Amino acid sequence: MSKAPDKIQKHLARTKKKSTTTKKTTEEENKPLPSVVDLAELSEEEILEIVPRLKNKELEDIKPRSINFCGDLNEEAAMQIMSSLIYLDRNNEKVLVDEETNTHYISVQPIEFYISTFGGNAADMFGIHDLMMCIRKDTPIQTVGLSKVMSAGVLLLASGTEGERYVGRNTRLMIHSLRAGYSGPMHELETEYEETKWLQTQYVEALAAATNMSKAYIRKLMGRKSNVYVNAEEAIELGIADRILPRDGD
Repeated sequence: MSKAPDKIQKHLARTKKKSTTTKKTTEEENKPLPSVVDLAELSEEEILEIVPRLKNKELEDIKPRSINFCGDLNEEAAMQIMSSLIYLDRNNEKVLVDEETNTHYISVQPIEFYISTFGGNAADMFGIHDLMMCIRKDTPIQTVGLSKVMSAGVLLLASGTEGERYVGRNTRLMIHSLRAGYSGPMHELETEYEETKWLQTQYVEALAAATNMSKAYIRKLMGRKSNVYVNAEEAIELGIADRILPRDGD
């Protein structure tokens, strides 16, 4: 095998550290460190062969790997979402053990991000979006849009890992131009107007990159000067989501 991936190196390092800090019997001290394999490197046939022998090493420590966001997107909500994304990304490994061969198999567990929002602050939306785009390199993010996914929420839903973006069958999505309301001296109003224009340009570019919609098409929707609503099927056609959330029997 070629040089082990970072996650395997980290697992070996933790195993070595544990072996030096825990009091062991002579037999345990002489036991060699386990070989470590990334499940992503195995074929489907190889995985099926070893599955009956595998045990979940961290079964007692399993915790939900989901983020539930329902409500307005503000600074507090964004902080909680970003903190959860960072934590789940840094703790994304699941270790399965084949005791017969003393082999540890490592797999990466996805993050589930449930979204139900009327929208909110554009700057906070971009903070979450940029973090998601970075994390997706190492940890898949499954986004699930439920109930209402509007304004800033549309970009967050679309920012999930391609093929892993779900939407509820009865979910309503809404796209509109950025809203702004300022008061004060004229020079400050001009500055804030330019900032709003910049944010809207960034939103159009980010949404176009994440969906099947062109920048021109998104600008056309925003040019209606009214809220544009789409259903689950239309969201899939536009590339905002990939699949409708399956129901029992589907």
